[in-house]
Amino acid sequence: MAAVLGQDTLAWRDQFGEIPPAESSRPHFRPLAAVLLDFTNERPGTTDQLMRETFASLAAGPIS
Repeated sequence: MAAVLGQDTLAWRDQFGEIPPAESSRPHFRPLAAVLLDFTNERPGTTDQLMRETFASLAAGPIS
């Protein structure tokens, strides 16, 4: 949602506080996957940057 709106995804998620255990144990683990991606790249915001670049390329138009 945040990436589509052009917002920082980390800041957007952080506004809701810590991820509760019930949420983190669900099979919908995309937020945790994003944290893992950031951690393995040793750079917070890697997922946010990747999402912004992806949406920017989609907005640029179809690939010929």
